Amino acid sequence: MVLPGQLIPSPLRIFRNIGDDSVEETLRAMHLANTVDNTYEWGLGWIRTIVVSIVAVMSVSAMEANSDWNLWELTVEWWYQKVADFGSWITNKFS
Repeated sequence: MVLPGQLIPSPLRIFRNIGDDSVEETLRAMHLANTVDNTYEWGLGWIRTIVVSIVAVMSVSAMEANSDWNLWELTVEWWYQKVADFGSWITNKFS
């Protein structure tokens, strides 16, 4: 029901009163600024993630090439050995 002097509700309006146009425009401007800021931060965040990942890969590769330090042996093979030792311990415990 629309009363005299009242605007017909529209899905694009936040407020329904005639006097709230300034608040409406302020909220729209804040929403636009927030959307632009979120898009900028999202894009910048992905660019930073890619750059840091490339730097990390190149750093590890350079360290492995210039020394006898090996990330694979220190992590993956170490965990594999621990799991194999645990499996042997379980097998010996229950057999």
